[in-house]
Amino acid sequence: APLQLRELVNCRWAEEVTQQLDTLQLCSLTKHEENEKDKCENHHEKLSVFCWTCKKCICHQCALWGGMHGGHTFKPLAEIYEQHVTKVNEEVAKLRRRLMELISLVQEVVS
Repeated sequence: APLQLRELVNCRWAEEVTQQLDTLQLCSLTKHEENEKDKCENHHEKLSVFCWTCKKCICHQCALWGGMHGGHTFKPLAEIYEQHVTKVNEEVAKLRRRLMELISLVQEVVS
């Protein structure tokens, strides 16, 4: 028998599933863009070296074959990353200590 539009029941979870699929597609596109962003513009390889002289990330081919980075100082990108993580964690610890000092001062004033 043919169905009439008024006979159909609204499926509440269908919209939720559709939204989740849209979100997954968007995430997939974003990840692809991020992966492209993490590649060398010249060699399309993963950025794995930090040029200390230029203060920018480059691929190993850019570092090995000179070109624009001949005679520059390099560090492994993972090492630079760890240094930055350590520095950020130290700053966060300082901020937490300062927050505790401020909370203590506020409590003294209130008391």
